[in-house]
Amino acid sequence: MTQALPNGSCGLPMQRTCPHANACLTCRMFVTTPEFLAQHREQRQQLLQIVSAAEARGQARVAEMNRQVLRNLEKIITGLEDEPVQSEVTADAS
Repeated sequence: MTQALPNGSCGLPMQRTCPHANACLTCRMFVTTPEFLAQHREQRQQLLQIVSAAEARGQARVAEMNRQVLRNLEKIITGLEDEPVQSEVTADAS
């Protein structure tokens, strides 16, 4: 497994480079909300395990590719954690 995905994994051989590597995480059209935090956190956990296993096997390229995805995911998680919850937004609007 070379990449963690929220609903499975990528089976692309490690010798190949994917131009899409979790591209949604950096796409300007990607929309997510705090309701998806659990899925983002689960994907982060999968990525941490993949990076750790890749480093242990000496697969530097796989580790770095997933570290980049991890950095993108961390930005998303941090941003979502900083958003007010929906009930607060509703309360402010009334």
